[in-house]
Amino acid sequence: MAEVFGARLRQARIAAGWSLRELAQRVHYSVAYLSRVENGHRAPTVALARRCDHELATGDKLAALVRPAPPAAARNRARPVPRQLPANPPYLVGRGADLARLDAVRAKPRDSTTIIAITGTAGVGKSTLALHWAHRIQAGFPDGQLHLSLRGFGPQSPLESSQALHGVLRDLGLATEAIPEEPDARAALYRSLLADRRMLIVLDNARDAEHVRPLLPGGSGCAVLITSRDRLDGLVAKEGGQRVPLELFTVEEGMALLAERAGPGVAAQPGTVAELVRLCAGLPLALSVVAARAADSPGCAHLVEELRDARGRLDALELGAGEQDLRAVFSWSYRQLGPAAARLFRLLGAHPGPDIGVHAAAALAGVPFAKARKAMAELVRASLLAGHRPGRFHAHDLLRVYAAELPDPEGERNPGLHRVLDHYLHTARAAAELLHPHWAEVTLPEPSPHAQPREPADYPQAMRWFDEERLVLLACVHQTRDQNWHSRTWRLAWAMAKYLQLRGFWPDWVATQLLALDAADRLGDRAAQAVVHRLLGHAFLRLRRYAESIKHAEAAGQRYRELGDPAGQAYVHRTLAWVHQEQQDFPRAVTHHQQALALYRQTGFRPGQASSLNGLGWTSAHLGEHDRAFDLCRQALAVATEIGDRNTEAAVHDSLAFIHHRLGEHTEATANYHRAITIFHQLSNRHEAALSLHRLGDTQLASGDPLAAGESWRSSLSFLDSRRHPQAEEVRGKLASLRPH
Repeated sequence: MAEVFGARLRQARIAAGWSLRELAQRVHYSVAYLSRVENGHRAPTVALARRCDHELATGDKLAALVRPAPPAAARNRARPVPRQLPANPPYLVGRGADLARLDAVRAKPRDSTTIIAITGTAGVGKSTLALHWAHRIQAGFPDGQLHLSLRGFGPQSPLESSQALHGVLRDLGLATEAIPEEPDARAALYRSLLADRRMLIVLDNARDAEHVRPLLPGGSGCAVLITSRDRLDGLVAKEGGQRVPLELFTVEEGMALLAERAGPGVAAQPGTVAELVRLCAGLPLALSVVAARAADSPGCAHLVEELRDARGRLDALELGAGEQDLRAVFSWSYRQLGPAAARLFRLLGAHPGPDIGVHAAAALAGVPFAKARKAMAELVRASLLAGHRPGRFHAHDLLRVYAAELPDPEGERNPGLHRVLDHYLHTARAAAELLHPHWAEVTLPEPSPHAQPREPADYPQAMRWFDEERLVLLACVHQTRDQNWHSRTWRLAWAMAKYLQLRGFWPDWVATQLLALDAADRLGDRAAQAVVHRLLGHAFLRLRRYAESIKHAEAAGQRYRELGDPAGQAYVHRTLAWVHQEQQDFPRAVTHHQQALALYRQTGFRPGQASSLNGLGWTSAHLGEHDRAFDLCRQALAVATEIGDRNTEAAVHDSLAFIHHRLGEHTEATANYHRAITIFHQLSNRHEAALSLHRLGDTQLASGDPLAAGESWRSSLSFLDSRRHPQAEEVRGKLASLRPH
């Protein structure tokens, strides 16, 4: 029969004008296999005969020559349905939302194969989640489950798609000789065999979209579950895949994992365990290593001490000889990078902040913006960076430690750090000048080559830049202190001072200025000391720490006198006037405001004149000198409006409102408070807006409108509480008094 079939097949092929290779390509069988069939050395199968009849248009002539296939039950006994899923992982903690999302994706009706990609950084638990979910849903795929480890990232070479297809086709019942040699033919045959089946295919550890594309079935009855460190953007865009990105564990989820893995004993030390989770960056793989060590340990405190040392943190997370440690796991992603992305990743290990934008990354690497953006995109695709909000990227702490450990053969880290610090310093200076024009008294050295500082276009853009970079700038101040780069330390602290004041981040303001003072003292720079003492005097005033405010203001005044700087002395008198105002010592406040005004007039500094005139008006109102107060405030308003000092303009409207309130002129007071609050909000000066809202509430209550007063006080309290402001309790008490008894 084999000889007859082979002869008839050859006749039909020659009649069609096809070579053996052309026939092999059409029916998706190898040339060698078809040659043996034609020569009678290999028995044909019904499937082959039918495909040949279809392609050669011979009706069922060839299929009629093949013996009928055995009953289905016999076939199933000969080759069982593939059930290839490895054992269900013993632990799965903190992935309830991800499992629900996977279920939701699967539940969507579709006319094509369901493709789901679980993506995320190394060690985040992609394979564990995929395997657990595959076990949950396997009953919905009666034709079997295939599981392939593609080795896209690991110590071995990746399993190429064509090689994987060869194994899958064998698992699906094909003899080796029946498997086509050409990769495209193998993929086509694979799709044909799965066209009418309902199978689950798990493709673990894929390198990229191209790695898995040949392994995608074409029918609608199958589902493909893929895990990869790559984002698989191409698969999402072209094949309609659904991406389920895995995030690092929260502290609560990490603590739950440690309790599950290490036993209930860890629950007795929640503070220590929470610190362990933070030191492990919430990375499940690192937490599993810690759990293995904690299970045999009487406590976790020693583990915390080991992990606190960043230089030895990865050593503390090793499991021992023969086990894959975190460095190796991270290296499999790093080695896939192109040269530019790999270089940027190494440099990011030196970056001080918790996250970074593309402009700063360009400065760090000393490359154009477009090149930095391309390298960042590659790091994101490789899950070595994550975009946690538009334009901002970060790597978790363990990846940062790994990046810092990588060899620096060209000695690029220090120059890169200098560039990015200068990028931040000079951009902060430009932004600070937009927030408070006319007040910049500090000059900066030229930035490092390729630092590429930005130039914010206007006040809102400057404020947005500071909002984005606040935590980075705070980290930069600490970094420069640790590196003994004292000149940068105090200048960075100075450049961000006005922003911290406007936003009400006064503890940060004090902390950075104390580091700046230490830097200025180490430099022996009297001018720098004067600036820092002055800013500390103002910052401590905001915190109502009056003794410290006076101490630093007087220290600044002494240095300004030594330097022969009357403008600096005026600043000091202004701060002291505010301190005495806060302490209700208005006569002494008037004296300092007058001294400040005289010095500002001597130097011709108009913004200072406007501020001091307003301060005199405010204190005069408290002394009951309302006509004089009105006159001084109107002078202040004229100067502030003329020079475009909107913060002082708003402050004057607040003072005028207060004077009207004292005179019982509630309509005029309310109107001026609203003008002040509007301007303060436009300038993002939430602190002064909150204080004006507090006083507006007083006016509204006095005018017989308790509902409006309550609304104003609640708006004020929202900010005051967020900054733990001393006035918060006073406002809370006023709100309580509105409630019916």
